[in-house]
Amino acid sequence: MLARAAVRLQSAIAAAIAVVTAVLVLAVAPWWMVVLGPLVGLGYRAAALRPITRRERLALAPVPESWRLLLSKRVPFYGRLTPPAQKRFEGDVAVFLAEHRIYGPQGAVVPEEVKVMIGAGAAMLIHGRPDWEWPHVRDIVVHPTQWNEDGEPGDHHGIAGQVHLQGPVLFSRKQIRFGFRKPDGENVVLHELAHVLDMADGAADGAPDRFAWTAVPGWEELVRSRLKAVRRKNGGPLRAYAGTNSAELFAVAVEVFFEQPLRLRKQDPQLYEALATLFNLDPDTGTLRRPLPA
Repeated sequence: MLARAAVRLQSAIAAAIAVVTAVLVLAVAPWWMVVLGPLVGLGYRAAALRPITRRERLALAPVPESWRLLLSKRVPFYGRLTPPAQKRFEGDVAVFLAEHRIYGPQGAVVPEEVKVMIGAGAAMLIHGRPDWEWPHVRDIVVHPTQWNEDGEPGDHHGIAGQVHLQGPVLFSRKQIRFGFRKPDGENVVLHELAHVLDMADGAADGAPDRFAWTAVPGWEELVRSRLKAVRRKNGGPLRAYAGTNSAELFAVAVEVFFEQPLRLRKQDPQLYEALATLFNLDPDTGTLRRPLPA
């Protein structure tokens, strides 16, 4: 959540703990031991705020210039942001990369540019919702090529990314680079991380209105109607894979929303508005629908 809001919340909890502890101590021990209440409260506050202060340090520290050059070249969304918003975006990338282990098969090293692209996809998804936490900290495994259902590698196979309710997120390194080559509406990082968001409620059902942090009225009916349209080859900007099920429709729609927002808004304004409500922004400008809380 936002640092200042988190500090206020944890400070209030710490104060409550201090008061309750002091009352309990007074009931069973000499009055001078009431000092234990504030000490317990301060201890809780320090422990609770440790990860928040660490994130703040990461977010405020300057990122390498090579990151900025890569983001400017390969992430159009970043280029549309104001300088302060770009700084926040860079911080989100840094925090995500610091909190998620990213490696190749057998622990192989993943090129830095690929890691930054993964972080950029995550930062795009939460840019309008900085108060939201990723559901789980997962390992991210980047394979050199695609693979098949048996895990056999090869670019001729069809799987470029995969995520389950538990376990690591899997990506094809080649497809990560391809996804950030041009905004064509297909981006495996956005797609798979959209699945991670979808699974926040414990089910891959394509229903973001079940997230704890937001609600989109009429979303399930919208998904049903778009599934029918895609399966009838009338899905507009949504490619045929969106017709697999509601979870895949959500993930494909997220790709198009961030990569081709003007096209989605023109061809399916209802779906665009639902996603803009969900993510609290208009990706074509990077403007937030509702300002961030103070």
